[in-house]
Amino acid sequence: RSLAFCDFYILSILSRMAATGVSVTDEVTAQFAEFKKSSNKISFIIYKIEDLSKGPIVAEYTSGENEPFQSFLDKLPADDCRYAIYNMDFTTTDGRPTNKLVNIAWAPDTARVKAKMVYAGSKAALDRVFVGVSTKITAVDMSDLTEEKVQEACRKFA
Repeated sequence: RSLAFCDFYILSILSRMAATGVSVTDEVTAQFAEFKKSSNKISFIIYKIEDLSKGPIVAEYTSGENEPFQSFLDKLPADDCRYAIYNMDFTTTDGRPTNKLVNIAWAPDTARVKAKMVYAGSKAALDRVFVGVSTKITAVDMSDLTEEKVQEACRKFA
C-alpha cells in the first residue's frame, strides 16, 4: 500500500513538472482553482519562472477587480517572457455577452533566447494546471495581443 501511495505521489509531482525541470507551485494551482470560480472578480494573473535554470512557476501579479485589458498589457515586460490567465468578457457572434478564460504565453522577440526556450519548454506544466481553459494564445509582440484579437480567439469556440 505504501508503495502505491509513493508512486501516486511521485506521479502527481511529475505531472506538474515540465521537460525543462520547471514545476508549478501548489500556490499557483490553488490560486487558479479560485480564479476559475464564477464568483471571481479578478481580471488576470501574470506568472513568471522564478529561476530559469530550475523554476518554479510563480504568480508575479494578480489584478484587482475588473482591471482593464490595457492594465494587463502594461504589466507585461517588453523584453522578457511571461504566462498569464485572463478572464475575457466578450460578445458571441449571436449577440450573447459571456466570458472565457484565456491562457496567454508572452514571448516577445526582444526576450533572450534562453528565456524563450525555457518558457516554451515549460508551458506544458502550466497547461496541465489550467484545466478547462480551451482558448490559448502565444504572442510575440503587442500586435498579437490586442483586446480585439483575444476576443476573436474566444468567439471561435463560443
